[in-house]
Amino acid sequence: MSVWRILSVGVLLFVVSTAGWAQQTSTLPSTSRGTFLKLTEVQKLWEEEDYAQAVVELETLTAEVRDDPYEYALTNQYLAHTRLLAGDNAGARVAIEAALSNDDIPPPMKASLGLSYGQLLIGDEEYELALTHLEQWLELTDAPPMPGQLFYVAYANFMTGNLPRARTLIERAITEGKKPNDQWDRIYYQILFEQGEYERALGVLMGMLNRTPANDSHWRLLVNHYMQREESREALAALVIANMQNPMAQERDLKRMVSMYGYVEIPEKAARLLESYMADERITRDVETLRQLGDLWLMARERDKAKDVLQEAAAVAPDGRTFQLLGGIFFEDEQWEDAYAAFLEALDQGGLDDPPRVQLLAGISADRAGMNREARVALEAASESEDVRAQAQGILRRL
Repeated sequence: MSVWRILSVGVLLFVVSTAGWAQQTSTLPSTSRGTFLKLTEVQKLWEEEDYAQAVVELETLTAEVRDDPYEYALTNQYLAHTRLLAGDNAGARVAIEAALSNDDIPPPMKASLGLSYGQLLIGDEEYELALTHLEQWLELTDAPPMPGQLFYVAYANFMTGNLPRARTLIERAITEGKKPNDQWDRIYYQILFEQGEYERALGVLMGMLNRTPANDSHWRLLVNHYMQREESREALAALVIANMQNPMAQERDLKRMVSMYGYVEIPEKAARLLESYMADERITRDVETLRQLGDLWLMARERDKAKDVLQEAAAVAPDGRTFQLLGGIFFEDEQWEDAYAAFLEALDQGGLDDPPRVQLLAGISADRAGMNREARVALEAASESEDVRAQAQGILRRL
C-alpha cells in the first residue's frame, strides 16, 4: 500500500466515521434510519475485511438513495472508503466523483469530499486538479486543518510550481505537527533548495540525518546537495561516512563512490576501488566500466594499466570508439605500430564521428613505423575527404 493510499484511507475513515453519525450533529442533515442501519452493517463488514460484500451493499444502497443528495453523497463516500480498503483506487475515485456530482450537499461535506478527492488525485499525479480541490477544501472547512491535511495542500502547490505558497503551508504543518516527519522535511528541503536558500536547506537535511542516521536516502540527498553545489570533497566525505555506517550494496552507489574519488582528483584511489568492486563482482565488468577504469588510470598517469584495460574494453565494445581512444594513447606514446593497429580496428568496427581523421592518423602512424605500403593505403583513403585532404596529400608526396 502506497503512502498516498494509506493517508487517503485514513482521512476517509475519519470522514465517514463522523458522517455516519450525522443525525447527532447540527451541521449535517439527518440520515434515514434505514440508511443509518445499512451503513452500520457496512462498518461491521469492514471489521471482517469483507470488502466485496460491503461494495455490493453500498452499490445497492446508492441506487436506493439516488434522489436524496446528502444520502447519495454519504453512501458514495462510504463506497470510496471501501474501495480504498480493497486496493481499488480507481473505483474509489469514481465513487468520490459521484458524491461530488450534486451541488445540493452541505458545505462541510463538500469540503471533506474535496479533501479526499484531492488526495486521490495526488496519488494519480494530477496535481493541478488536486490543487483546485484541496485549496477549495481549505477555504470551505470550518474546522482547523490538521498538519497532515496542510501537507497535502502544500505538496500540490509544490508539484505545480507555487513554491511560496507551498513553503507557507508546509512550515505551518511542520510547526503544528506533534512529531518530526521525514516526508514533510524532505519536501521542505527541496523547496528551500529550489529557492536558493542552500544553508537553510542543508540545516533541514542535517536534522533528518540526526534523527535517522542509517537512512540511505538521506545520505544520497546530502551527496546530491553537495554535488549540485559543486562541493565535491564534501560530497565524497558524505559518501564515505554513509558507507562506514551502512556498507553500500547497490551498484549505483558503488559507482558513485568511485566517481567521487575521480572528481576530487584522487584517480588512483578511484581506479583501485573500481578494480576491487569488479573483482568482487559488485560492479559489472562491462564496456562502460572498463572505459571508466581506463580513464582513471590515465588520470593517475598509469598509462600501461590504462592501455591494458582499454584493450579489454575495445575487444567487446559495440563500435570502434574505444579502439580510437586506444590508438590516440599509443600515438602520444610514439608506439606507432600499436597505434596503426588500433586505428585500423577502430575503422573496421565503425561508429566513429570522424572516420577520415582516423584514416589520417592511421597513415601517419604507419609512416612513422616505416610501414610505407600501409601508410599509402590509409593516406589515399583519407585524401578522399576535403577536411584532411591537404594533410594526407602532403605526406603522400613525401612518400
